[in-house]
Amino acid sequence: MKKIALTDFVIPIVLAVFCLEISDLPAADRINLSVTNLTALEWDLLVAQDQGFFARQDLDVRITYMAPQLVINALMAGEANVAKSGTHFGILAATRGADLKIIGSGLYGYPYDLISLPEFRSLADLKGQKLVGGALGSITTIIFKDVMTRSGIVPSDYLLLVVPGSGTRFQALKSRQVAAAVAMAPPLNFSAIDSGMKVLLRYNDQVRDLQYLSYFVDPRFASANRSLITRFLRAVAQSQAWINNAGNEKEAARVLSRHLRIDENVASRTYRYMVTEGHGYRGEGKIDEAGLTEAIRLLAGYQLIPKRVPWQTFGDASFISTAVTSGDR
Repeated sequence: MKKIALTDFVIPIVLAVFCLEISDLPAADRINLSVTNLTALEWDLLVAQDQGFFARQDLDVRITYMAPQLVINALMAGEANVAKSGTHFGILAATRGADLKIIGSGLYGYPYDLISLPEFRSLADLKGQKLVGGALGSITTIIFKDVMTRSGIVPSDYLLLVVPGSGTRFQALKSRQVAAAVAMAPPLNFSAIDSGMKVLLRYNDQVRDLQYLSYFVDPRFASANRSLITRFLRAVAQSQAWINNAGNEKEAARVLSRHLRIDENVASRTYRYMVTEGHGYRGEGKIDEAGLTEAIRLLAGYQLIPKRVPWQTFGDASFISTAVTSGDR
């Protein structure tokens, strides 16, 4: 006859109690977040996930990456509760009647370089040359034209070719089909520099006030779920503050390296470029009033929106204000 050990009863009971306790734990509140294709510009979200800032706010944030022009559409369609997108995309949608508001900043400044073939020494040298950029109505093209015009170089002074895809534009420059690429971000700008190309303009040196990326919500959803949105923004603000701490540089680089599958040395260069030098998270989630005002000026100046209006037309700072002043929970 088989002997029955005490453990035959104890272990199942312990497991049953353990499973019961786990099932009794409250589920984290879910947020569906739409975001532009994964790049270094989503660093704050990667850190918020990996370092547990979302978890500490009892949030289960489900991130869906998509093409830039679709991020705001997902929010408008109700497929996302929050969207992190180029500020210009949301402003354009709101101008056309979409009910949405900016509630926080996803990135400050403009972390791009204008990179040319090595024989060019200044922006003036680009007169009469072929340049490569994105769509003519894109914010990268608008900022490029604005900086060039302020430098005394008007659009008729150069030929701007529209080529989709940053990788394709890099290859056009590398193969010397064009004299310069108007906007390259990490890590492609590093690849261009390492191959002998020249940085003619670091945009952050001239575009000092710009809220390039923003967090958007449908104000009706946000009002009905104020605590949820406040906790989300608190986690984002804590993540950006963590990135800003120079003592976290190595771990921040590891996070970026792991998610983007890039070398840690490249990730460290990106940290110095975006954070140490570019101060990309300087406001730690807060709405940058001057930065939104500049975005509106650019869009109105190039007739993409009818006129310049106060930044409050598109932004609501009350959520982030509560998030950063009301403690950890």
